Amino acid sequence: MHATVHPYRRPADAGTDPVAPDPVAAVLASAGDPAGSIVVEPGDGDGGTVVALWPDGVPVPDGTRSYLLSDRVDGLAAGRTPLFAQLTWVNGAGDAAVARAAERGGRERIHPAIQDVEGLVGVLVFRSADDRILVVGLATGLETHAEVRDRIARTPLLPGEDPALLPGADRIELGRVLRADVPAEVRS
Repeated sequence: MHATVHPYRRPADAGTDPVAPDPVAAVLASAGDPAGSIVVEPGDGDGGTVVALWPDGVPVPDGTRSYLLSDRVDGLAAGRTPLFAQLTWVNGAGDAAVARAAERGGRERIHPAIQDVEGLVGVLVFRSADDRILVVGLATGLETHAEVRDRIARTPLLPGEDPALLPGADRIELGRVLRADVPAEVRS
């Protein structure tokens, strides 16, 4: 499974209705139907981000970076409907060593520290061919994301982890989930 990321702006006359217009249809009109999508809208309500989920082998829209699913974490609230999501972009420079360090830290240090956070539905980790990483965290409450960030900050580095290869997030977007249609092969 792979993902593409598509920002959108809500037309001025759309109000705050989360259903109309459909952000997925609007941003992917010429790309076809994804296997699933996660639509995140920050508090300002005038736009947001669509993370489109595609089966492997499906071509992505021209000029769009594709991220391959590389890891996932199921939280205590797995199977519940996520109400809030945090999108985190890491390694914007595309450094392969930073990507490897981030993935190791995620699997061996961060995942064990966060998997029992109350309200965590799940975390999907995607990596692009040019070594950029997108992390999609899904939760039932905003406080869950705060607890995850706090646990990550308190987690000591693993033996051999180089802090210079762990520069942190390039960008974070936190918002309410308008849609979380995650295909079964990603959830299991």
